[in-house]
Amino acid sequence: MIALLAAALAQGEWPTYHGGYSLDGAAREAPPDAPVRLWRFKGEGRILGTPVAGGGRIYAATLAGKVYALDAAGAQLWKAEVAKEEFEAPALFADGALIVGSLAGTLYAFDAATGQERWKVAFDDTIQGSANRIELPGGTRAVIVISQSDGAIHCVDLAERKPLWTSAAVERCDGSAGVGGGRIVMGSCASALHVLGVEKGEKAADIDLGADCQVAGGVAMSGTIAYAGSRGGKVFAADTAAGRLLWTNADREAEVFTTPAVGERLVLFGARDGKVFALDRATGAKAWEFDAGAKPSSPILAGNRAAVSAGGSLLILEAESGKRVWSTKVSDEITSPAAVGGRLIVGADDGTVTAFGKP
Repeated sequence: MIALLAAALAQGEWPTYHGGYSLDGAAREAPPDAPVRLWRFKGEGRILGTPVAGGGRIYAATLAGKVYALDAAGAQLWKAEVAKEEFEAPALFADGALIVGSLAGTLYAFDAATGQERWKVAFDDTIQGSANRIELPGGTRAVIVISQSDGAIHCVDLAERKPLWTSAAVERCDGSAGVGGGRIVMGSCASALHVLGVEKGEKAADIDLGADCQVAGGVAMSGTIAYAGSRGGKVFAADTAAGRLLWTNADREAEVFTTPAVGERLVLFGARDGKVFALDRATGAKAWEFDAGAKPSSPILAGNRAAVSAGGSLLILEAESGKRVWSTKVSDEITSPAAVGGRLIVGADDGTVTAFGKP
C-alpha cells in the first residue's frame, strides 16, 4: 500500500480542485473498489471545474454563472446567481468562504454557509486557474489569483477584500499556482517555474525548463519541492528553495497540462496521448503507465488508490501498479475527481454533480 504524505487531507476536506492548497492531489481515505452512485444533482450550466468540499458541504460553479452548495446527500442548500458571468475556473473553499473567478476577470467571495456575496474584485483580465489561499507573516489570510494574459498574481485580504499586492507580470498563464514552504509557485508560457514570496509577491527565482516547455497546468507542491508538466511532454521536479531542477522525465512527447498528484513514493499525471503515468518521486524514473483510452484529467491519490477521469468515464486504479480496479461512464465530459471522505465526486458538462462511494 502506498503511504500518502502526512499533509494528506483529512476526511471530508477538498478545498481546491486538486486537494489542499499545495495542489498535491492527495487524500488519506481510499474509495471502495466497487463504488456505487450515491446521488446525482442537476444544476444549470456546464461544470468545468472540479467540485470542492469544506465545512460539511460540496460546492460547484457553472458556466451559466450559478454557484451551488450541496449537503452530503446531494441536496441543494443554496444557489447564488451572477448575471452575465461565466465560471470556468475551479472554485476555492477557504475560511468559511467560497471563492471563484470569472472569465470576465472578476473574483467573487460568497459566504459558504448562506451563499450571500461577501465581496468582489475586478481585475479586467480572464481568470483561468484556481484561486488559492496563503497566510502572510502576522497571520493575515489572503487569496491569490492569476490574471491569465500576463501571469501576474494578485493578492487580496480574504476577510476585508483589500488588495495587498500584485506581482510582476511574467507571461501568459493558464494554470494554477501551488503553495508550499512559504512560497507560491506557478508555471507560464515562458517555459519556466516562477517562485514568489508570500509577503509581497517578490520574485525569489525563475527556474528555466528549456525550449517548448510551456506550463499550462497547475503546479503541485510538497514542502518546497514543486512538480509540473509541460507542452513538450516533459515533467519536472524542482527545489524552489535552491532555485534548481531536481530531475526531468522526458519519456513522452504528448503534452502534459494536468496537475500532478504527489504521494510519498510516486508522482502521477495524465498526458494528452490518453495515458496516465506514475514516476518515482525521488528519481523521476517511470514506474508504470496506464492507457485510459481518452485524454485524462488531473489524477488524484486516495489511500492506496488513484482516481482519474477520461472520456467522460471515472476510473479507479491501484496506485502502486496502475492496474484498473473499476470504471463507469458518467457523462460526455467530466471534471477531475474530488476525494471526499472515501467518496469520489465529479462535475459534468450536463450540469450534474455525481457522488460515488460505499453503498
